[in-house]
Amino acid sequence: MLLLSAVLYINKAIYYKPTIQISESDTINMDVLRQLRHLKHKMAAGAADDMQGLYPEGYIFMHALYGLAWCDFASGLTPNSSLYKEAQEEISKSCVALQLPKARAIFDENLTIPNGAFYAGWSSYLLGKKLSLEKASERNAEEVKYFQQQCAWIAEAFTNYTSPYPESYYQAAWPADAMVCAASLRLHDKIFAPQYSNVLYTWIDKVKKTFDTRGLIPHRTDPVTGQPREGARGSSQSLMLIFLHEIEPEFGKQQFDIYKNNFPDERLGLPGICEYPRGVIGAGDVDSGPVIFQMGAAASIVGIRTLATYHETSRACGIQGGIEAFGFSTHDEDEKEYIFGILPMADVFITWAQTAIPIEAYSKTIADRSRFHLYSAVVLIIIIASLIIQWRDKLRRKQA
Repeated sequence: MLLLSAVLYINKAIYYKPTIQISESDTINMDVLRQLRHLKHKMAAGAADDMQGLYPEGYIFMHALYGLAWCDFASGLTPNSSLYKEAQEEISKSCVALQLPKARAIFDENLTIPNGAFYAGWSSYLLGKKLSLEKASERNAEEVKYFQQQCAWIAEAFTNYTSPYPESYYQAAWPADAMVCAASLRLHDKIFAPQYSNVLYTWIDKVKKTFDTRGLIPHRTDPVTGQPREGARGSSQSLMLIFLHEIEPEFGKQQFDIYKNNFPDERLGLPGICEYPRGVIGAGDVDSGPVIFQMGAAASIVGIRTLATYHETSRACGIQGGIEAFGFSTHDEDEKEYIFGILPMADVFITWAQTAIPIEAYSKTIADRSRFHLYSAVVLIIIIASLIIQWRDKLRRKQA
């Protein structure tokens, strides 16, 4: 009966549409707000430290994505509203948390970029987003100085380092980390006087010389030459394309078109993003999360934001519906959580991904899920047949 209930729930949940509240000045996605409020309580209870115990960069990811989700949410609000002020407070908390010694503890300060590309990229990008929401007169001088110093170190590494992908750890480099660094430079030039355009153009030229066999930016590279050690994967492609759109939209669109031909797919009539290119079989790891029927958990969740960024909102909404269904989301008036709240890392990635979907996109999406319903009907028939058989067996034993 529990399985029967789950199947019926999933078939309804895949048609997810968020609760919208319209006030005089703002249109608010209440589901996103409830997710942020849930994460707010989790963060206050030490969720970032807990996730560091499970993932190599759990602390950084929790604070960076939590802060960035609030940045996206705040961008659609009227400044000086109570919600906007709440957003500013939460963003500030995460910015401060990312500058604490424990945030840098696992990184090497003697790398080409002090503390490595992963730390420099995410900490500077979040801070840059915070500064972009503020008026010039309201910005904290120390935060401005810190952001500009981080950008200067990144630019120096991009200019002087042979590979376009500076190390995140000693002798270990991932292009996705460098992509967040590059997005920080582009963000700098939107906030302050432009000074990194030439650095970025030269950097992009270097990137184009490191493509894998499919013409995509690789997942992992040689730390010295920048040449691929592992070809493109859905989790890193989904992430890099988000930032590449900010860095150089035309180049991003070229890469997205190749990505579209290799990673988005369907299983049982539901859309998702493969962790490995179509036709390639691979296992899950710490980067991908669970890989089920070759669909990647991280690739699909982050892919929601990727697809929305490149205006593929129908598929983005479709994947979000699947996340709602198989993530067994629950909510009350104040909070919303996934997987019964046991894994805040999943909640923060889902929240950040969902903030990129325009509210109006849900009403425009009319998905055909008939194939999934057909498979579900087969499962229901098996369940009901099993229940009938069990009921008849019990009846016969009673009569005997």
